[in-house]
Amino acid sequence: MKKMTKKPFYISIICCLLIKTGLNGAELTLKLPPPNPIAQPLQYLQYYPPHYWNGLQKTLDWKPNAPLFVAGAILIPMSFLGDQPLQENVAKHNFLPENISRIGYIYGHRWGNYAAAVTVGINGVIQHQPWNKTFSQIELLATSTITTALVTEAIKLATHRERPNEENYKSFPSGHSSNSFALAAGLDGIYGHKIGIPAYLMAIFVASTRINDNKHYLSDVVAGAFIGTWIGKSFSRQYQIEWQISATGSPAISITIPF
Repeated sequence: MKKMTKKPFYISIICCLLIKTGLNGAELTLKLPPPNPIAQPLQYLQYYPPHYWNGLQKTLDWKPNAPLFVAGAILIPMSFLGDQPLQENVAKHNFLPENISRIGYIYGHRWGNYAAAVTVGINGVIQHQPWNKTFSQIELLATSTITTALVTEAIKLATHRERPNEENYKSFPSGHSSNSFALAAGLDGIYGHKIGIPAYLMAIFVASTRINDNKHYLSDVVAGAFIGTWIGKSFSRQYQIEWQISATGSPAISITIPF
């Protein structure tokens, strides 16, 4: 089995440092409800930077993220132990037919994102939902998955792990897995568990296909699942805060980013 150039221990240390290091910032005030980007494009351009910053800051909130951080700190290092045995087994016999596994590849390679965005838009029309809220829901999915993709790609470049099939050195973490879990976390944040649970199950399926197709090791998909869930849930909390406050009629929210 090909080795990672970076040890799991160092990856865990880096993650802990990122978690414990605060983002330098200031108090950011958002005027709510979020403006309509079509009817109020200039107002939306003013709204989005602090909105994104506050969502990004929530990735470092210890209390709501603590269970996920602890699970990741345990499961990711442990998953490296299963890399070789599982990959050797997959090399002998795939556990999914090729046509079934192909579904996971297509869904995880952004087509799931497009389908979710269209579905959210259609649901907003059916429910006679304000357009700015529907757009906020689509924006949540886009922001979560794009941010996840950027973080995933940065870690791929840093770890430089070779794929099991020796295709390239972008194995850790799995991009399909992180994207699918970020999408699931966003849908869960919008609609709750009735949609979130099926979305998470689909994300698990996508992750399994990456192992089945010999594209990733077990640790790759576990790390991807952690990253996507972490970022997706963080931005979902920002969405929920904004729209809960909007529903009460509060004109603005001030969010302080701690040093």
